[in-house]
Amino acid sequence: MLEYCVCPKCQRMIMLDSDFESGFCCVCGTHISYEESREELLAGLRASVPDEIALENVSGLIEEEVPEEPAEGQAECRNECAKGADLLGQWDFTGAFDAFNRALEYYPTDFESCCGIMVAGILRLKDTENWEKYLSDCLEKIRSQSNWNMASRALEYVLGIIKKFLSKGGRYVSPSFTIGFFERVTRSFPALKQTAAEILAHCLNVENAPFTDAARLDHETTRFAVGNCPAEPDKVLRRGMLLIMRCHCDMRVKESLCRALYVYDRAVWLKSKDTARINDATALCEEMTTGEFPPEDVRIVLNTIYDFLMMGGIEQNTTEREKILFLSTVYSYEQMRRLERFFSGKIFFNKVYAEVFLKQKGASLISPEYKRIQAKIKQLSN
Repeated sequence: MLEYCVCPKCQRMIMLDSDFESGFCCVCGTHISYEESREELLAGLRASVPDEIALENVSGLIEEEVPEEPAEGQAECRNECAKGADLLGQWDFTGAFDAFNRALEYYPTDFESCCGIMVAGILRLKDTENWEKYLSDCLEKIRSQSNWNMASRALEYVLGIIKKFLSKGGRYVSPSFTIGFFERVTRSFPALKQTAAEILAHCLNVENAPFTDAARLDHETTRFAVGNCPAEPDKVLRRGMLLIMRCHCDMRVKESLCRALYVYDRAVWLKSKDTARINDATALCEEMTTGEFPPEDVRIVLNTIYDFLMMGGIEQNTTEREKILFLSTVYSYEQMRRLERFFSGKIFFNKVYAEVFLKQKGASLISPEYKRIQAKIKQLSN
């Protein structure tokens, strides 16, 4: 039976047949032991997730009286909790979730079990269609306890686990399946919004900008992944991007992420007239200019989307006139009217606008609209 392993030499994930004592790495060709390479994989997993499950000194996280004698069900709870931690070490998130759930049935206020069920729930992502409901059930189970801080502290702990998991080369589930969860976290637990935004920014970059330097490095160092990834990048990115702009504190991260998602490989999207991507970029501009966001954030988005839609910066071996003629075949007159609100102060945009207008039925060089656009170009040129 083929099992996931990690080559001890090149550190790449491979698959070996467990029926044989040894095999060859398909990446570097090294002859390796199955047991050694399997242990290499499990060691990486233990380094990123399960070691934290022990929760040493966890009693200091929540103020509650410790009874002199074990409460009823506490011993059984500890036993099931230990089983859950072991199953996490084996990357069996479904089994771990069931074990922690049984632990909470014995002792509903056990913090370690609450943290465990959150970790297992967030990392158990094969059932992507029901994932958001599944996580909501986890939250409700914890919030139903008498101590309101339980959910917040458990989530803080779990998000820390995910950040560590990602920093060690792990790959998380596609944002298209998790954006609802991150929105709920940032809305319900404001203290956690920065951490949630950092995780979502990482996932958006890796899944939707696969050829940027950051994403390429992540791909080359990836040793294991959690969840199903889409066959192609998402076409609608503004929902996640708006959450990042709203919650992330680092302006450099926000700008680099926005450019990674929208500018990279723009020529491919425009040549294929990817209407879904173009409409998503336009809608992002519209939602960013409602007055909810600070001017600096608005500037980042408008400049980025201009570089995407108007191919800001002359492409290699392309003249301005060639670019104008190309873009005039991409956009409709209705799209240009929609974009004028944001880019009317750009000379190049108005030149494209004029070309697109002339393609309309009945349009001519003496049309009032064409004269208006030319007057705008002249005004901006002075």
